[in-house]
Amino acid sequence: MNIVPSNILSPRLILTLLFIVLASVLALVSPFEGLDTQGHIMLSTMLAALSAWVFRPAGGTLIIGAVIIILGGLIAGIPIADLTVGFSGGSLWLLIPAMFIGSSLRFTGLGKRIVLFLFRRLNLNYAKILGGWFVIGILFAIITPLATVRFLMLTPIAVSVADACLLEKGSKGRSLIVISCWVLSIFPSIAWLNGSLFGPAFTNFLPEGPMRDMATPETWFLVMAPWLLFSLVFVIALYFLLKPEQDVHVSKDKIQQMYDELGPMSTKEKGCLISLIFLFTCLILQTFLPITANQVLLASLVMMLLLGVLSTPDISTGGNWDVIMFLGIMLSFTNIFNVSGLTAWLTPYLASIIEAIAFNPLVFVLALFGICIILRFFDVTQGWIIASIFSLATPILYIYYGIHPLISTAVFVSASCLFFFRYAQAWIVQVESVCGEGGWNPAHLKTASILYVVVAAVQLVFSRFYWVLVGIL
Repeated sequence: MNIVPSNILSPRLILTLLFIVLASVLALVSPFEGLDTQGHIMLSTMLAALSAWVFRPAGGTLIIGAVIIILGGLIAGIPIADLTVGFSGGSLWLLIPAMFIGSSLRFTGLGKRIVLFLFRRLNLNYAKILGGWFVIGILFAIITPLATVRFLMLTPIAVSVADACLLEKGSKGRSLIVISCWVLSIFPSIAWLNGSLFGPAFTNFLPEGPMRDMATPETWFLVMAPWLLFSLVFVIALYFLLKPEQDVHVSKDKIQQMYDELGPMSTKEKGCLISLIFLFTCLILQTFLPITANQVLLASLVMMLLLGVLSTPDISTGGNWDVIMFLGIMLSFTNIFNVSGLTAWLTPYLASIIEAIAFNPLVFVLALFGICIILRFFDVTQGWIIASIFSLATPILYIYYGIHPLISTAVFVSASCLFFFRYAQAWIVQVESVCGEGGWNPAHLKTASILYVVVAAVQLVFSRFYWVLVGIL
């Protein structure tokens, strides 16, 4: 008699279990010189968790890998506080309220109402929609430097735009609108230092002293300005690559009719609107008042709960707790690597790789980008571990090869934005959690991800000559 039904032993589960066994053998053998027992156990744990995220058994739940890391870390003797430091950090508690607030636009229908109100004087087409995302993305970036907040709020609105255009779920046109909204709420703002978390975080990875002192806001903009052009080029190329099968030709009379059909605002819509006005007002005043984005977002969430905007079912579906667990562990990775000794062990090896490709600036940026792409298959922290380790080599690169530290940072940012593997790009799971089935088609997202790699490589080639022109290189 079969105790375990055959349908349970899926290929995904078998591959995951195989890697867990191999990881266990690695921990027992401890083959790497310079890495102690704790480091070997933690390295093996990372491999086991990575296999669970890559192969995604049991329906692809992300919590499996998170639990594996906590269990392996405890076996290695790492305190639970160090393993779960990401859960107590500000970043996760920025995400949770932003996720609920973004979802409320979809729950209440306010997102659709806002979009129809903005577009009711226009005859819509793809060019106007994509151009609108570019302008809105920059405006939102001025209000808040948190890309997560921006795309969690804007992508549900993009779903409403696709609904207003009567685009079918899974269609190329719907994917184009949602993917472009997501991209343009993130990429353009990278051009200035405080436009996203990449600026403050990645410059903080640079060694203290001259390297970090060179990362001024003015220099950052000089180095990263091509991201503005890159963002536009990418969405235009995506349009021609997807070639939407449904044209968007919605007259302003039709939009007005659809807006009128919504009827008067519901109580939940009014509560949501009041909360959003409060949110954006406080984010604008954040520069002048002693308040933080976390405080503003949590206060807005409390307001929505008090006004009845979010009910118990909304709380259950609006916050994807599987995603939250994954992000909490991901945000703990830098600390886990440091405590376990993995960072110290990896640093000299990675630094020597950088030195080997630094003989020519163009070769350097393209080779480093290629290396980062490969490493991104293993770095589930959105490339932050890669950036933190490789940044240690920037003094050598500058002193001996004349390569400005922010040039390396530009490559790290390009690699961090990769999104062709879901487990290593938290942005994907966050958008999917708030947009549901009305968002992009995964196959179209895969196409866009491949296009990103090509366009990003072209941007780096262009940037090399641009950096010479502006005196950075």
